[in-house]
Amino acid sequence: MNLSYQHANPSTGGGSYLLRFREDARERTPCLLVDSGSGVDLDDLLADDEYLAAVVLTHAHLDHYATLADSLRDGAPVYAAEPTANVLADVLTEGEKNYDIGATDSVLDRLEPLDGWATVVPDVEVFPVPAGHAPGAAGFLVRFRADSRANHLLFTGDFTSRRVAGYPGLDTDLPANVDALFVNVSTTDDFEGTLSESLFTVTERATAGSSVLVTASALTGLHVAYLLGHLGDRLDKSIPVTLAGQVAKLYADLGYDVPNVDPVAVFEDPSDLLDRGGVTVAGPEVPNEGSARKLFDAIADDASATLVQLTGGATDPVETAASTVYDYQLVNHPDIEVIDDLVTAFDPIHVVAGHGPRSALRQFRGRYDQRFVWASDDHREQTIYVDGRWSSPPWLSEPAVQSIRARDWRSNGLRVDDAEADDLPRVTRMQAADLDAEGLDVERFEARFDGPTGESADFPVADDAAAEAEPEGESTASKTVSDAAESQSDAVVEDPEAFRRAVLDRLDALEPGSTGATGRDPYRARVVEAGEDATLLRLLGDADLDHGEEVSVVVSDSGAASAPGEEPDSGEK
Repeated sequence: MNLSYQHANPSTGGGSYLLRFREDARERTPCLLVDSGSGVDLDDLLADDEYLAAVVLTHAHLDHYATLADSLRDGAPVYAAEPTANVLADVLTEGEKNYDIGATDSVLDRLEPLDGWATVVPDVEVFPVPAGHAPGAAGFLVRFRADSRANHLLFTGDFTSRRVAGYPGLDTDLPANVDALFVNVSTTDDFEGTLSESLFTVTERATAGSSVLVTASALTGLHVAYLLGHLGDRLDKSIPVTLAGQVAKLYADLGYDVPNVDPVAVFEDPSDLLDRGGVTVAGPEVPNEGSARKLFDAIADDASATLVQLTGGATDPVETAASTVYDYQLVNHPDIEVIDDLVTAFDPIHVVAGHGPRSALRQFRGRYDQRFVWASDDHREQTIYVDGRWSSPPWLSEPAVQSIRARDWRSNGLRVDDAEADDLPRVTRMQAADLDAEGLDVERFEARFDGPTGESADFPVADDAAAEAEPEGESTASKTVSDAAESQSDAVVEDPEAFRRAVLDRLDALEPGSTGATGRDPYRARVVEAGEDATLLRLLGDADLDHGEEVSVVVSDSGAASAPGEEPDSGEK
């Protein structure tokens, strides 16, 4: 058998591959398509003596299924891990509303969910393995037999080593020798930091009494809801989360039952889903259409509400509104060190880099000196296995080729193995939630929010760690101050009078003239009525404060807000 691969869409994403399994005994060559993203055109790729034997779909993101309906031919099945197969009908239905993705009914007719080995053609099989990245995403192990020997290719698809919404990341301890690793090399340097920061903002605003709308793609929204729901249990502080529209449908498709999360696929009145102190998750990632737009229209003029946009970097977020507006670029890819670790762990003969920008592909050329590395970004067909032997790139010198072959022989012998289905990990959600394994900085949340439900129901009080750090005789009523010039919204409370009483009680021990625990210069602020059940503090004059800082608040007996040590301005009462 001879095996070759070809990038099926290098100029429009590069995440799709066409494999050809040639044998002299076959009149026509069977081909396997791995993902069918933007720009895949099988009319140009397949010759007259070739046919499509099967398609494997790694996950339900548009850049991996955009041309799937147009790629189907020759009666080829579409294989996907069971979770991806379960959401595909809803994903394609929603995709048809906004994108030209062809006759998707044909995809569902050919769809075959996988939870084990499937035979593509004699001597060629595929198996989905967990890949992290998105709920239900999979990589695919491809096994082909030649001369009674089992050989393995691994297509990572988009992957992470982290869990995602309960699904495990890519396991480097597979019971099979990976001879050729096809690795997607799109990277993100600080996903975990951005994830923690965005959910910290959501949690902080919700516990302050704001109604919080989170907009994201459906699978990202599902991930966020899973984390927020279990985070509430971890902190013993329930944060009600409502899923609206498409994300609610996928929640049901995947059989989730997350604490504190309520799915509402269809709704009439957006205000029914936007409670103060709660979080509503809807798509798309920018609220310009669909459920997200309906919900955002309901809060856009509400100074006490909050919008948090989680984008993939390809859309321009909303920047201004009467409500407080945030945006975070949240793309769940590994960093380059994780890819290096993956290559080291699998120790393949071949490394094929793809699905990354040209600059990313360039850094993989020659990166792994003891392996055959392919990092091209063109349509050329590359042969990697000929007549029972793994072949080398044509540009390598003979001494380099012999060095790699000698090392591979010493390390792996004949590489003869044959993983059985029972030995391989399944694309199945883990029963127990592990927020640390998801990449969330749980310690930061525990330091700020840990405590019984209702501890900060009226206003966000200082956590125990912050209180212990305060000098003796001083106490801090912790308030998160937003950028008033842009958002018109600072600390939000449910009951203005309760807020006033609580602040006065906590400041009984505050020494006159003190600037508080921070030692910062005092600032003056005006109390602004923001409608029923909401009170804002608007800073007066210039204030060198960044979003997220905590300040001490002193409320005078007259009800006006002033800085410590200052008399209230009678004109500001």
